[in-house]
Amino acid sequence: MTGPGFAQRLARLLAAVVLLTSGAYFFVYLWRWEWNRAVIAGILFLAAEIALGTSMVLARLPAGRGWERGATGTTTGPDPEVVARLRETAPPPRSSFAWLRPRGDQMGVFVPVLMGMGVVASALAWVVERLARRTAGPALERRLAARLSVLSWPPAGLVPTRPSPPSILTRPARPPRR
Repeated sequence: MTGPGFAQRLARLLAAVVLLTSGAYFFVYLWRWEWNRAVIAGILFLAAEIALGTSMVLARLPAGRGWERGATGTTTGPDPEVVARLRETAPPPRSSFAWLRPRGDQMGVFVPVLMGMGVVASALAWVVERLARRTAGPALERRLAARLSVLSWPPAGLVPTRPSPPSILTRPARPPRR
């Protein structure tokens, strides 16, 4: 069993197996709340479904695979008179990318101009980068210092300089007796 019929059946069988397996895993992953895996299994399910459906539609096209078959089902060649007439009336071929073809009367300057523009653009980018580095650095440092001043140490330090107020646990001094 060889040939295109066997390959088509094998491809359909493989697509059906992928369709069933990915559909089963889709529901398993949804049951386990594994959303990313469920999405991947769902995408595989859709791809297999589209592939299987497309192969079935293509298999039902009339007279096999193309229009080259006649009403009797046999392959017919093209009519030589029609082919000759089509060749006579065909438009001249287009000259695509004519500016790339070398000519003796014109100089090709496209590539050197393009390379020169690349050098100019690189030099301009270098100048802009240097200018930004010189001007933006101090301004950004001042702004950062102002934002970080909230986190700085207190001016007097962490140890207070004045005596602490008396605690509730200490006894107040008694006035002298008379």
